[in-house]
Amino acid sequence: MLNVSVGYKVYLTTYLTLSFSLFSVLGYTSSLSNVDSIPMLSGSNFSEWKEHLLLVLALMDLDLSLMTERPSSPKELKHWDRSNRVSIMIMKIRIPQGFRGVVPDDVTTAKDFLASLENFFAKNEEAERSRVQAESSSMSYIENENVRELIMRMKTLGAKRKRLGINNIFSNDMMLAHCAVKMLPLQYISLKNVYSCLEGKFVNENGRWHTGEIWSTKELISRCDMEEETLRTEIADEARKREQ
Repeated sequence: MLNVSVGYKVYLTTYLTLSFSLFSVLGYTSSLSNVDSIPMLSGSNFSEWKEHLLLVLALMDLDLSLMTERPSSPKELKHWDRSNRVSIMIMKIRIPQGFRGVVPDDVTTAKDFLASLENFFAKNEEAERSRVQAESSSMSYIENENVRELIMRMKTLGAKRKRLGINNIFSNDMMLAHCAVKMLPLQYISLKNVYSCLEGKFVNENGRWHTGEIWSTKELISRCDMEEETLRTEIADEARKREQ
């Protein structure tokens, strides 16, 4: 009976040791995965970077030092110090070496570290907003591009506006299609006329004007493909006639 008891204790000790090691490895791997999910900070993604950072720190129970001042109680201080130390390490590892000089050397808390970055990149984002606003105002059809390319440019611009917190006129798919139709050149006049007629019909049937409820971008692309095929056929026919 004694041998069984001793053997069981050895087995249990070994099992618990291996289990603890496994959970430690899994926990470490999970932590690394969480940190890797934070995008590397660049000159134009601070808002996104901060959002991911705060989420990861919260999930890892490391955001205490960002929410509270340094406590005086030794018991609370241990948890706070770990939160502060690891939070700074995580921020540093997701910042390119060239950006680390933004934070003064005398900064010792995660809260001040993040604030220093925020102050610096707030100016950059304001400049970026101005550039995106100007890009929105000047957006137009580029000669020889197809409607897919136009829509992709508009969606890319819409993503920039969303990231910077600017009112995104391209967030609605039908509104995006509406804006794209208005940008199309005269070679698409037949298509533009059809769209205008449908807009008028919508107003008559609904008793109100609501821009952007006619075609989706998918339908617009399909119609433009047919229109472009018709144009190519007409050009080819004209060329054959001239040759005859």
